[in-house]
Order: sequence, then C-alpha cells, then structure tokens
Amino acid sequence: MKKGEKGLSLMEVMITLIIVAVIAGLAYPRYQRMVSRSKQTEPKTVLRSIYMGQDLHFTMNQAYTGNLGELDVQVPDNVKYSYSIKLGENGMTFIATAIANIDGDPILDEWQIDQDNNLVNSINDVIEE
Repeated sequence: MKKGEKGLSLMEVMITLIIVAVIAGLAYPRYQRMVSRSKQTEPKTVLRSIYMGQDLHFTMNQAYTGNLGELDVQVPDNVKYSYSIKLGENGMTFIATAIANIDGDPILDEWQIDQDNNLVNSINDVIEE
C-alpha cells in the first residue's frame, strides 16, 4: 500500500476468504453429524414410553400387546421415526422398533427396546468419523 492509503489489498481479502472457507469446510460435516445425533433423541424417548406402557399393560393383563393403540403412550404427530411392536412367546416378550432415515443417505437408523428395558441402536445412521 502506498503511504496514506487505507483499506485492505486484494491479496489480504483473498487470504481471509480462503481461511474462512477452510474453517467452514471442516466445521460443516461435524455440524451435520450433531444435527443427526440430536434427531436420535426422539426414538429414545418414545421407546422408553412404549416400554413403560408395555410394563403397565403386562401388569394388568399378564401379557404384552402388539398394538401401540392399546398402550397409554402419546406419540407426537410430527415424528420422524415409524414405530412398531413385535410379540414373541405367547405375548410374554416384545421388541418395539423405531426406524427412520435421519440424514438422507440410503442407511436407515433403527432403535429397539425389549421387555427387559434394553435399548439398543441396532443400525446407526449417524456415522462417526
């Protein structure tokens, strides 16, 4: 710069833009993973509610139910996951499942809970790097 001129040179602006682009390029994938992981809160909450509803149903009827409507569980209207219940051993066991595609790739995210309150992420759609 010449004496008395104020401002940034083109080279200084370009270097600043390159630094910002590199930082954004590194941060965006991590941000996307965090958003996807936050979406996994829904199935944990709903499946725990299904477990508690099944526990109450078993106490009253000596068997679990395969019908989500028979449980006193409120599943919100705007859920991302679809929920189902499979019975086994004459209604003495169950596995409740939640499935969704939370990040737009071909892999589905799958959560399961059973009569022993074992909550597992059987297929994880959020890939950790």
